[in-house]
Order: sequence, then structure tokens, then C-alpha cells
Amino acid sequence: MNQKSLHILIADDDYPYSVLLRKTLIGRGHSVVVVNSGDGAIDILAKEHFDIVLLDYKMEGTNGINVLQWIYGKKIDVPVILITAYGSEQVYEETFKWGAMEYFVKGEMDTVRLPILVEQVYNRYLSRHKKKT
Repeated sequence: MNQKSLHILIADDDYPYSVLLRKTLIGRGHSVVVVNSGDGAIDILAKEHFDIVLLDYKMEGTNGINVLQWIYGKKIDVPVILITAYGSEQVYEETFKWGAMEYFVKGEMDTVRLPILVEQVYNRYLSRHKKKT
């Protein structure tokens, strides 16, 4: 797949996992910024544009749903993929209620499928925008 280089934000307090995500996505030619908290995600989203956000559901303090609500409230137009260690129906419903485009369970996503998922979600986001115009 010929994909443009995406500017990606990863917000996850699981350091080894976020390093793995970062390394995988950089290996596909994307630029990646990593923050380890929901507050860090809000701070950087207020200042910088990203093509896509990978957001951990459960972080200390401001969690992923809180960040999604903030993004929704500020009308920031960015596709979000929610990451969770434990999938449940409640997490699934909350994810899409607040505008995330996709979600995955950490143990079920490997380094081969991750960049493909990120690129598919971004392309789906672009397609939706083209239909609106």
C-alpha cells in the first residue's frame, strides 16, 4: 500500500507497549509522538495537528474516554483508535459514542497488523470527508 507519511500521536501509560507501537509505525515511515497520560494528550492536541491518534482507554487521571470527550467538545477533527487491555461491551460502546473510529485489545494486535489498521482507519476517515464535500 502506498501510504503518505502520517503524523501520529500515541497516548499510553504502558511504556514498553508505546515504544513497540512507536517503533512499528516509524518503521512504516510515519512520524510518531508519544505521551504517557491523558493530560499529556490534551496538552499536545491543543497545540499540534495529528493525522491520527492512538489512545489508551485506561490511564491514571485523565483516561482515554475523557480525552475523547475533550476532542469531541473542542470539535477537533482527527480519527482516533482506542486501545484497551481488556475489551468489554461497555468499552466498545463508549469508544464509538464519543467518536473513535476503531478500537483494539492490546494482546490481539500484532506489529504486522497495527500499521495496516492505522492506515485503513486513516483512509476511511479521508473517504468520509470526501463524501461530505
